[in-house]
Amino acid sequence: SGLSDTIILDIISNYLVLPNRITVPLVSEVQIAQLRFPIPKGVLRIHFIEAQDLEGKDTYLKGIVKGKSDPYGIIRVGNQIFQSKVIKENLNPKWNEVYEALVYEHPGQELEIELFDEDPDKDDFLGSLMIDLTEVEKERLLDEWFTLDEVSKGKLHLKLEWLTLMPTAENLDKVLTSIRADKDQANDGLSSALLILYLDSARNLPVSYILMDTLLS
Repeated sequence: SGLSDTIILDIISNYLVLPNRITVPLVSEVQIAQLRFPIPKGVLRIHFIEAQDLEGKDTYLKGIVKGKSDPYGIIRVGNQIFQSKVIKENLNPKWNEVYEALVYEHPGQELEIELFDEDPDKDDFLGSLMIDLTEVEKERLLDEWFTLDEVSKGKLHLKLEWLTLMPTAENLDKVLTSIRADKDQANDGLSSALLILYLDSARNLPVSYILMDTLLS
């Protein structure tokens, strides 16, 4: 059942979860590529910092002794998914990780976060959070503690930055200086620019032939 659900959700995501979309041209001379592959509205930089007072899910002596948890986070923006490292035996974990996600619609897209306790068999749920990206764009920078939903306790500390795409490179030096100061925050570094490449069509490709021998009996 779980495998079937995962396969079905993956198929739906490949068609309908932003930035994927189904386009139906209603008039002629419409640029289909611009409808199917629009330029992002902005970039969301997610500082996944720390959590506090999480639930202890690990138990010992058949549940008599309550232990801690091994928390990690799943972060989603549209079809972009990030997973944090696991912090062993800690109810107040500090991740200090940074992720960057493209945002194509606002309103229309939300930041979704779920926390789990890593276990050998099935990971336990530690809380969730959904944030409207319209508010992040309006404030440009949010640095707050958020109360986790669907659990009795727990808070999550996030720093969210909304980055606008500029058509010229006049502010590039300033951006490069800023990200150099924060270069240790992300494993693969922070972005200073976005390259968008459309592969439209190809012509006069060489013809390949596949020879098949048929065995007749």
